[in-house]
Amino acid sequence: MAALGAALLAVAGCGSRPFAEGSSRELVVLTSLPADAPEILMLRAVVEREALRIDHEPSFVIRLASPTDAAAYRSTLALAVGYGPFDQIPKPCAKLRALLESGDTPFAFIPDLWLRGQASGIFWARTRDEWISAMARAQNPFYLALDRATFGAVRERVLALPRDDRAERILVETLDFKMRVPRGYTVQVLKRARAALVVDEGPPARLLRIQGAPAVEGDIGQTRAALARLFRPHEETLPLADPMLVPDEMAGARSRLYGRWEDSDVSAGGPFRFYLI
Repeated sequence: MAALGAALLAVAGCGSRPFAEGSSRELVVLTSLPADAPEILMLRAVVEREALRIDHEPSFVIRLASPTDAAAYRSTLALAVGYGPFDQIPKPCAKLRALLESGDTPFAFIPDLWLRGQASGIFWARTRDEWISAMARAQNPFYLALDRATFGAVRERVLALPRDDRAERILVETLDFKMRVPRGYTVQVLKRARAALVVDEGPPARLLRIQGAPAVEGDIGQTRAALARLFRPHEETLPLADPMLVPDEMAGARSRLYGRWEDSDVSAGGPFRFYLI
């Protein structure tokens, strides 16, 4: 099968705690540093880079909060930031401190630390100079780790939604393909093409396109473009490399493609993941 997107196909489990609050694009930074500190300005430059959309929105928006602000720990994305001895790390971040001490990077993320559907992380160094040097050196791995953690938080929320039995039956009847479809998502099918489109209107909107793969594989880029245009005739696959997406989260894929798309007809665009399974 060929699929665009992966949010609905991943599997995760969690307890019965309440869900975290807020947008998956707002990163709440738990810190005692002032807003104009060089470390915070550097963090903004790394995290608030332009998103892979044609409206030029930032990938994440940072909101600063004190480590003593209890409400901040209910956020969907929370990141402890600072420098100094590790015993100065906020006590609620004890598990993050343990990951930091046992790892070989200045950052760490853990899912569902305080609430369900939450990505919690830390970026810490023993001195200010070490922090700035570490961020300069690890900015891309850190950004990818944040992206992966965010993906996990969104996935947990999706999997907690009630299932749409009717939409799932449509997929089985059209594609002989069984997949969890949450209520609130819409499903379109093209029976002759043996293709389906699953849409969450968002914001942000998410699309998953599925089609029976041909017996003989051709160029994966052309295959992806053809599937995209079945449902959006004016969509274009952009010739851009390194789209900064979470890699390899689709188990069982025998080939994969990452990139960007845009559609002038609907004034939309963004990143894509494409898999042959």
